[in-house]
Amino acid sequence: MSEPPFKRYWPLVALALLAITISLWWLTRPAAPQRAPQAPPPTPAPVAKAPPPAPPAPVSPPPAPPPPVDPYPELTAALAQTDPRLRAQQFGMAFQALLNRDLEEALAFVRQMPRGAEFTQCLFMVLDALGRRDVDRSLQVAGELIKSREEGGFYSVLFDRLARENLPKAIERLAAIPAGDARENAVRALTSSWARTDAVAAMAWAQKLPDTSDRNAAVETALSDLATRDPKQAIQIAKSSLTGAAQERTIYNALHQLTTSDPVAASGLVTMLPPGDMQTYAAVNVARAIAMRNVDEALAWIKTLPIELTQWIVLNNVLTTWAQRDPMAAARHVAAMPPGGGLDFAAGHMATLLGSTPREAILWAESLPSLTARDAAYVMIASTWAQRQPAEAVKWAMSLTDEPVRTNSLGGAYTYWAMIDAPGARAWLDKVDLPADTKAKMQYRDR
Repeated sequence: MSEPPFKRYWPLVALALLAITISLWWLTRPAAPQRAPQAPPPTPAPVAKAPPPAPPAPVSPPPAPPPPVDPYPELTAALAQTDPRLRAQQFGMAFQALLNRDLEEALAFVRQMPRGAEFTQCLFMVLDALGRRDVDRSLQVAGELIKSREEGGFYSVLFDRLARENLPKAIERLAAIPAGDARENAVRALTSSWARTDAVAAMAWAQKLPDTSDRNAAVETALSDLATRDPKQAIQIAKSSLTGAAQERTIYNALHQLTTSDPVAASGLVTMLPPGDMQTYAAVNVARAIAMRNVDEALAWIKTLPIELTQWIVLNNVLTTWAQRDPMAAARHVAAMPPGGGLDFAAGHMATLLGSTPREAILWAESLPSLTARDAAYVMIASTWAQRQPAEAVKWAMSLTDEPVRTNSLGGAYTYWAMIDAPGARAWLDKVDLPADTKAKMQYRDR
C-alpha cells in the first residue's frame, strides 16, 4: 500500500517553510549602525612658553581707624580758648556741668588730666563736691592727687568749713593729714575759724599741741587775730610760745598794729626783733610814725638803734617824710651832720628830694662839710635832673672838673637820657670830646 503524498513530501515542505521563515527574518531585521570613519589622530599643538610670573601687587596699608569720639567736646573747646581768663571761665563752667551730671566721671576725668592751672581748678571743684558728701573719701583722694604747695590750698578751704560745721570732728580729722604744707594749711584754717568765735579757747588748744610744727602754726594764727585787738599781749605770747620765723612774723605784725595806735610804745619793742630786714622795716615804720608827730623825737630815737646801717636807712625815710612838709629844714639837718658814712648816705638821698630844683640843690651840695658827701649829692642831682631835662643835666655834669664825680655824674645823667631819647643820647656821645674809656663806661651803662 502506497503512502499518501503528504507523508511522502512533508520533509520538503518543512524545509521550504524554514527557508521562507529565514528569508522573512533577514528581510525584517533592524539595520546595523554604521561606524563613523575613524579620524586621524590630531597633530599636537606646539607648547607655548609660559610668561614670567607677574610681580605681586603692592600691599595697601590697612585703613586708618576712625578718630575716637571726644566724650567731652565742651571741655576740649574750652581748652582751645587762647584768652586765659575766658579759658578758665569756660572750662570751669563745662567741668561744673560734668560734675553736676556724674561726680565719679568727673573724678575719673581729673585723674587723667595733665598738671597745670586747669588741673588745679578741677581738682578743687571735685574735692569740694566729694567733701560735702563724704569727708573721709575727700581726704583720701586729696592725699592721692595733691602734689604741689598750690594744690595744698584745698586743705585751707576744707578745714575752714569743717571747723565751722563741726569743730570736734575737724580736730579729729587733722590726724589724717600728712605732715608738711598740707597739714600746716589745715591747722591754720581750723585755728583761724575757731579764733573768730572763741579766741581764748583756740589759743589754749594751740599752745597745748604736742607737735612743734603744729603748735607754731596754730599759735601764730591765733596771735594774728589777737594782734589786731591787743598787740602788746600778742608780742608777749609770741616771745614765750613761738620760735624762729613764726616768732619774727608775729612780732613784726603786732608792731605794725601797735605803731598805728602808739608809735612811742612800739619804738621800745623794735629791738625784740633780731637784726635783719624785719627789724629794719619795723624801725622805718616806727620812725616815720613818730616823725609825723615830732621830728626831733624821731631823730633822737634813730640814734638808739644798735646797727649803724639801720640808722642810715631809717634816717633817709624820716627825711622823706620831713621834706614833704619842710624840705629846707631837712636839708639843713643833713648839712649839719658830721662827716662820715652817715652824712654821705643822707646827702645822696637829700639831693634826690631836692632834685626838682637842681640849681638850688647844687648850691646846697656845695655847702656840705665833706667832698665825699658833696660828690654823692652831685651824682644824684645829675640823675634826678636828667629825668626831666637830660641834655641840661649832661651839660652841667660835663662842667665838673674832679674825678670820679664827673664820670659818675655823666654816667647817671646819660643813662636817663638814653631811656628818654636813645638816638639823641647816642648822637651826643659820638660827638662829645671825652676819653675813650669814659665813653666806653657810659655805653656799657646804656646796654
